[in-house]
Amino acid sequence: MKSILAIVLASILLGLLCACGISGTASKRPEGPVLSYTYSYSGMRAFPIRQYEVERDSLGQLQLRFSQDGPDITLYRIPEETLDRIGEIVLQNKLYKLKEHYRPTLEILDGYGWHVHIGYESSSISSGGSNAWPSASLSGGIEAINSLLDSLIQSASPDDIIGHESYLNR
Repeated sequence: MKSILAIVLASILLGLLCACGISGTASKRPEGPVLSYTYSYSGMRAFPIRQYEVERDSLGQLQLRFSQDGPDITLYRIPEETLDRIGEIVLQNKLYKLKEHYRPTLEILDGYGWHVHIGYESSSISSGGSNAWPSASLSGGIEAINSLLDSLIQSASPDDIIGHESYLNR
């Protein structure tokens, strides 16, 4: 009788975990090179607290569009190997295991939200959250990519700055 009760309780608990989106199912490991990376971290302000966009311009040159705490966006020319390095970080940290969305136990709409999108030729990794984040190891992978981009910004010469934009004009 005890074993039947234990099986029933375990089944109920497993069902609740899956219904809440806490199951441990992993996404498929992406194949091919990374083509783009976008990360945005926002609060209750009109503009993102921090945003990175890595993509190719119309001429095929790799660029980083960066903004922090305001409407100003700076465009940087970045090394070609940046996308390869992002791909390595994705695989090292298994970022393909990110869930599509992270939500807190209680739905609170007054905090911080984030979103990450990593584009590949035939697939992508897209995840985000509102007042909730993935595990420390997955969050650490996202932070490693953002640290890589921060190091490129900090080491940029004036010649690496392509231009400036504003969210007000987008």
